[in-house]
Amino acid sequence: MSELREKIVALFERHRVSPGDAFDPEHFLDFLIASPRAGRAVYNQFSGLRRFNRFIDAVQLECAVCFSRKDRDANYSLDKFVDRIEELQRSPRGSLASLRNQIKVGPEVNFVLFVNLILLSALVAIRHNFWGLCFVVGLAVAFNLWYVGLYASGKKYQGRLRQRILSAYGIVDQ
Repeated sequence: MSELREKIVALFERHRVSPGDAFDPEHFLDFLIASPRAGRAVYNQFSGLRRFNRFIDAVQLECAVCFSRKDRDANYSLDKFVDRIEELQRSPRGSLASLRNQIKVGPEVNFVLFVNLILLSALVAIRHNFWGLCFVVGLAVAFNLWYVGLYASGKKYQGRLRQRILSAYGIVDQ
């Protein structure tokens, strides 16, 4: 087993619900969750997607690569996943381009606006109920603070990943 493959399997085991259980290398990503019942099972659960994203983020930092949106949507076998990482390591400029695209896309503002519009509608509907107003305002503040925190941690991660890629390949900061 290659050193990179061993590293990927170790990261995979750290992010699984059931570390050490047997898994099918042909659709190993599904085995991030316990007992996947069908192909692409990890993509069909919120908890599976969170686990998948944490695993991908860890792989990117560890291997100094950045997967494209297409790579994240692909359901690679273990060997193809390792091959894709090796391919990205041979071409760090591709990783930097994928990272620039992720940064350019930015946060999902439409989602925040939609939720805030719903909360504003609730405020108008219960404008005569003091405790209801307090609850909805608190909910709005909590949601917006949560989203700002999520955005800030994403930016911090993107900065760390960019620095990791630049330093791993000796690329001068552009």
